[in-house]
Amino acid sequence: MGFYSLLTGRAERNTTLPMLTVEWYRTRLRVRTSAPGVHRHLASQHHTVTPDVAVPEPLPPADLWVLADPDPFAERRLGAPTGRRQAFTGEWYAEHRGADGETVLVSEDTATHPHALITPDFRSWVLVAPGPESLGLLATRTVRELVREAGVSDGALMFHGSAAQRPNGRGVFLVGDAGAGKTSSAVWLGRGGGRVVGTDRTFLAPTAAGWRAVGLPVSTRLGAGSVKALGILDELRGHAPVRAINPFRAGAGGTPAPRPGPGLPVDKVWLSNSEVNDLLGVPFTAATHAHTLVVLESATGGEPSFARLDAADAAAALRPHLLAPDPDYRSRWLAADPTPERAEPARAGLAALVRERPVFRLRWDPAAHCDARVHDLVAAMDATGTVVVGA
Repeated sequence: MGFYSLLTGRAERNTTLPMLTVEWYRTRLRVRTSAPGVHRHLASQHHTVTPDVAVPEPLPPADLWVLADPDPFAERRLGAPTGRRQAFTGEWYAEHRGADGETVLVSEDTATHPHALITPDFRSWVLVAPGPESLGLLATRTVRELVREAGVSDGALMFHGSAAQRPNGRGVFLVGDAGAGKTSSAVWLGRGGGRVVGTDRTFLAPTAAGWRAVGLPVSTRLGAGSVKALGILDELRGHAPVRAINPFRAGAGGTPAPRPGPGLPVDKVWLSNSEVNDLLGVPFTAATHAHTLVVLESATGGEPSFARLDAADAAAALRPHLLAPDPDYRSRWLAADPTPERAEPARAGLAALVRERPVFRLRWDPAAHCDARVHDLVAAMDATGTVVVGA
């Protein structure tokens, strides 16, 4: 009997919490755990309303067991390493084969979040860690990676970008450099009856019914300027988020400290989908139409202005934000074939995208202009497609 069968059999006898179903676009996961914190973490991070756009047929449901076990390999000897796989931003796993031929990925991060992932078929998974402390965080990250893998396998285009559904139902997709206002714009566009779709990494997925913007389930990160503009500082002063630190809490200091080095940015609050809904009144949905594409460009001084781009300029403007292959991954680490996704199909998809969807360049000062006026700017893009100066 292999590790997967041993651990799931033991967990099935001891798990008392009800199964949690996590759905995100085409991905459906049946999550089983005895740790209440995992339920709370997953439910908060993946809180969504049903998309009101046609979604392709869901993938077959997959199982994710999330377990605490101080020595999961005690009853069976772990085979010799067969290689290494890199997860997000340099997190490495040693790959082993179990007794039943399953794949066992053991994190090389033995100091912060030691854990392992075990799968017999790259559809069903066991996530196991020595204790329950970090299981919620690790479970949400695993779900994110499984959603990402499904999107890559579907041929969707991954961008460093955000997306929202406006109150009138029209979808907006935004890319831009760091600090250009992608996250805040998505939140503003979702306010007043709309929805947020993605705030950091977002797919554009070709379907028979047209292009869909599909968010990757990650935390929404808001800096001090966004918090002030959105008017939620008082609420944050008493709020302990489910995901990470809140530098705006009472006693944390009046001004968030700058990031001291690699790792969590301490100058931003990280909010789950449920928290964005509760604090800002903005629900999340996993997908929407990709009606209008916007490339945000920071500019100091002057009023916002935008122009529609022709296909060649649109492709050139979008290409730096297209993550194919994604530079933060050296392998498709939760796939049977770990070979990174190839750039050529994504570039061909980008060429088709700019022929089918309008792309605009918006020049603005996000610190001065990223507020409720973004609704009017996008409405003007939809209505005219010409250069507009002023808000």
